[in-house]
Amino acid sequence: MRIIMKHLVVVIYLSALILLVYCRNGSEYLIGVGSYDMTGPAADVNMMGYANLEQKTSGIHFRLRARTFIVADASNNNNRFVFVNLDAGMASQLLTIKVLQALHSRYGNLYNEENVAISGTHTHAGPGGYLQYVIYSVTSLGFVKQSFDAIANAILQTIIQAHNNLKPASIFINTGEVKGGGINRSPSAYLQNPAEERARYHSNVDREMTLLKFVDEASGESIGSFNWYATHGTSMSRDNKLISGDNKGVAARLFEDFFSSQNNSSPSTITSTLPPGLLNFPCINSKILYAHKKSVAI
Repeated sequence: MRIIMKHLVVVIYLSALILLVYCRNGSEYLIGVGSYDMTGPAADVNMMGYANLEQKTSGIHFRLRARTFIVADASNNNNRFVFVNLDAGMASQLLTIKVLQALHSRYGNLYNEENVAISGTHTHAGPGGYLQYVIYSVTSLGFVKQSFDAIANAILQTIIQAHNNLKPASIFINTGEVKGGGINRSPSAYLQNPAEERARYHSNVDREMTLLKFVDEASGESIGSFNWYATHGTSMSRDNKLISGDNKGVAARLFEDFFSSQNNSSPSTITSTLPPGLLNFPCINSKILYAHKKSVAI
């Protein structure tokens, strides 16, 4: 129940941000982005996701990152919101507590539990042992401080980066359909939904991607983006033993590499999804209110 509530809080925070975009336009924002390595121990640590005792890290497919954006009100610099997305199964209450303590020692009450949200891509191929709840520590055989410290430090450093590069910028939002991005893991269960409900959708999976894009006011160049797309982070199987950001991690990395090849600087690309509890229930097709349907590459 606590995990579900945490994800609902993240959804509420992000919905509030979109409503902020809906209510205002122009470059009335200060936006900062950050990205920092959070890979953690690459050997002999149980992975978080499949609860498989035999699945222990033994190498790196590609490195994991924490990515952050901060949106502040240009007319009231204290009115701001922080969203951190991790190449991890999820965040944890303990991570949030420790990061907020570190932020308080550096910035006072500027960042707190009311304006900082930490989420994850839900990859099942990252090191475990960083959550405080017993049930998540069973397969990792307890708390793994090295894993926890790598993530906590990355979150802090990426927030510091985003804080230090706040600049006037605009926010654009768009939606698009992405086919072939995933399958329904239980089509037979989906068919148990009422026919009139299933008739409302074109598929038994949610194909809609929603994307936010941040554009530097001075240069007109993109400085970062993130998106929602309901695909489970399980392209890497339960037998995989290489640390990996899985499908969303690959998408973020490829986008960042492409952006770097086209520009002089690389953005912090934030890829996010619906909460894990909703990922495999595409009959829940929540629409997010938006106003700016300007052309944004997806």
